[in-house]
Amino acid sequence: MRRLLTVLLAVVALTATAAWADDLEQIRARGYLKIGTSGTAPPNTWVNAKNELTGYDIDWGNLIARDLALPVRWIKVDFRGLMPALSSGQLDLVITGVRIREQLKQVFLFSEPYAYERMVAVVRADDTSMHSLTDLRGRSIGVVAASFQEDTMRRIGGYRELLPMPSGSDVFLSLHTGHVDVAVTGMTAALHYQKARPGEVRIVAAGGGVNAQGIVMQKDAGALKAAVDQVVARARADGTYLALYRRNFGIDPPQ
Repeated sequence: MRRLLTVLLAVVALTATAAWADDLEQIRARGYLKIGTSGTAPPNTWVNAKNELTGYDIDWGNLIARDLALPVRWIKVDFRGLMPALSSGQLDLVITGVRIREQLKQVFLFSEPYAYERMVAVVRADDTSMHSLTDLRGRSIGVVAASFQEDTMRRIGGYRELLPMPSGSDVFLSLHTGHVDVAVTGMTAALHYQKARPGEVRIVAAGGGVNAQGIVMQKDAGALKAAVDQVVARARADGTYLALYRRNFGIDPPQ
């Protein structure tokens, strides 16, 4: 029995190794890289006036594709649908500001961090009654559905209602129209909105610490992960990471 178990474990290990070696070869045989992004979360990922995807996440995807010498096909998917699309093989990578979370790591592979972010609460400028993430009693909170912010706010509690929405743009629109009292989002998105609509909103407080963001892959995409990690490591070493962060967000990465 023990010998049989040893043999079975060896077969599983060899199968896993073969799958890891083959995933990038299969992509190369197809001839292009499929990257999913929401396209609705500036300055990470959004559509400009020329109907082109742009932003920090798009820069990273194009950087990875160039390194792999593969053309990239960008696929816009609602944030809630990105992980199911990745699971079903419709995508090779998801690049859309996804926080590296333990529950997602059970199902997917993450690259080494390609960005760091803080979570913030944003209110309308004339709302002077909120000073921290604990001042939530009686308030309605807008978050992106299936996001790190939704998970965190469900743990914090204390609000009147939590309203998950399809995109960051929807969250800020709901704050603008008064459908929610507070938008809980990433610092970079809040700063982008504040710059685009000066005097309209106020960033109240940061919470949840500094969160690492990763590029997401299927669990068996070991060769692809190794290649992506190499791109991330080089970009961090040669200054590309810092340049991309500053260019897209206008600030240095949080430490």
